Amino acid sequence: MARCSLCQREGVEGGYCSYHMTAYANLVEAFEAWKKSGELTWNGFLGAVIQAKETGGWAKDVARDLFSNGYAGK
Repeated sequence: MARCSLCQREGVEGGYCSYHMTAYANLVEAFEAWKKSGELTWNGFLGAVIQAKETGGWAKDVARDLFSNGYAGK
């Protein structure tokens, strides 16, 4: 089985381990809520997540990965 592209744990899907996959799902869900409240792009959201002191490590890992790889899926 493939390894997580961020931490090398056993991967589950999408190139992430279960921890990073959960963080990814939470990012997508949070973006959907933020999107309803204003004009925020996916990359703008990822940048805000990366900069926020309150953001957890798993979420920052995923946000940096998506941002640096130009993933504009939302």
